[in-house]
Order: sequence, then structure tokens, then C-alpha cells
Amino acid sequence: MTKKIKIQVEDDEGTRYTLALEGKVSRDKILKAVDMLDVMNVPIDQGEERPINDGTFYGKVMSLIETGFSAAEFSSSDVAKELDERLGQPVRLSTVSTYLARLVEKGYLRRERFGNSWVYRRVYLKPVQSIER
Repeated sequence: MTKKIKIQVEDDEGTRYTLALEGKVSRDKILKAVDMLDVMNVPIDQGEERPINDGTFYGKVMSLIETGFSAAEFSSSDVAKELDERLGQPVRLSTVSTYLARLVEKGYLRRERFGNSWVYRRVYLKPVQSIER
């Protein structure tokens, strides 16, 4: 049985990307296709926001940004210090910097150079409404 799957996404500039898989399509092949879109920096998380999972380090960083730094500029050192206080154990600055860089790539944060370091700020996006025709 031949399967057909078509993945269509649109970036913030209105460029549309279409990826079609046809034949012996497996879960692994679909994940590889989605990874390819990610490598090309094509936004793939256009659906509903997922709840923050505080059980993961990523979730703890997200939760901290939402509650402690939602309206202010902050540095990776600020986040590391706050995580250290909340978790009761030291967190490597390089680990925090990696997670913040990923959040910048996903469009959740914006960062700007300030002297010899980075300053981060939460980005608030207006929800996109779909129009059915």
C-alpha cells in the first residue's frame, strides 16, 4: 500500500514550503522530513502552545522566564543565578546559554549585544487567526 503525506508550512514572511513523501512512509521518515525543515529554519510549531513541563530543565527555564523575566531584559547569568536559587544546585552558565540560544532560534526570545555579553527579552507575538474560505 502506497502512502502519501504532504507537509505544508508558511514562515513569518509569507514564504510557503511544501514537502511531499510518497511510498513506504514510516514514522522515522516523517521525523527526518520535519528535521530537515528545522535545519532550514522553517517554523514548524505553528499550532497551539504546549503547556510548560516543569519536570524538564527546558520547562524550568521556560517557567522561570515566564514568571521572573517576562517584562524585563536579562542575561544568561541572571537566569543561571535564579535557577540555582530555585533548584538548590549550581547550573552551568554554558547550559543556560545553550537553552537561551535555542529559544532565540524558535522566536520565543530576542537577544541583543550589550558590551561583551548578550541581553535577552521575551518576544510577544500576536496570535494568527486562520480564515476559512
